[in-house]
Amino acid sequence: MSVNEVKLKKATTPLTILGNGPATSRTFCIGDEDHTLGNALRHILIRQRDVNFAGYSVPHPSEPFVHIRVQTSSDETAAAALHQSCQTLSQQCQLVLEQLERLVPATKEDRIRIEEALLEDAEDDEDEMEE
Repeated sequence: MSVNEVKLKKATTPLTILGNGPATSRTFCIGDEDHTLGNALRHILIRQRDVNFAGYSVPHPSEPFVHIRVQTSSDETAAAALHQSCQTLSQQCQLVLEQLERLVPATKEDRIRIEEALLEDAEDDEDEMEE
């Protein structure tokens, strides 16, 4: 390990609920996650009808967790809103994965042909620039 490399700590628990306020206002601490999951969940949460506020923060880059803050109307708990958002995000990721698998060539030979075609296009572009 070099001088500038940092080994990140692992979270001790995958999910913790911080504080003890009303069930409609909670902060969830999700372990071993960062801005990627935090921003995606926040985006989905704020689109829910019963969610009044959704935000996230990463307390420090060297800490292995993200805080998700959720406030809902009295009809739904914050935990239920987060659960629904996690399910929605999972479904969206599955849809993207299925579309990628359908569009990306399945065989090695097809991938090689595409890579060769891309290289030829790049060489043609270089030749045009030289002329």
